Amino acid sequence: MNKFASCAAMVCVAVLVSIPLAAQNVSTNGVKGKAGASDPHIKSNSFNNSENSKIPAPASKGGPKSRGLNGTCNIHVDNRTPYYITFYFDGQAAGALGPWGDLLPNITQGVAEVYAKATFTNGSVLTFGPRDLRCTGGDFTWTLTP
Repeated sequence: MNKFASCAAMVCVAVLVSIPLAAQNVSTNGVKGKAGASDPHIKSNSFNNSENSKIPAPASKGGPKSRGLNGTCNIHVDNRTPYYITFYFDGQAAGALGPWGDLLPNITQGVAEVYAKATFTNGSVLTFGPRDLRCTGGDFTWTLTP
């Protein structure tokens, strides 16, 4: 193989390896709606826990170590609004952000839906997402804007 082809092959491999490891940064503008309306992206709005929880611990918290890629993704939910927002992970309430606040959950490998919702006293809502999050071991920043 000539020098050019060898160099091109190495560049292709480097790009393919670095794509899943690169941090993902996305921004979502809020969408206005009515508070009483049914929301298909929310399965549970409760923060109550089940004694039979099936959520595995990440490797950093004593869970199983993954093979190959890092087994977790750090998520940074960046609230760039003056509103209180509830964060949902796969339809389950998973945290709340204050005005201009941040939430820093982590997840294990796989694909999940992230969603967020601000509810107002006048009966309206502002929703963010849903967005599919593919965890391949990298970090993910989701910026919420009005």
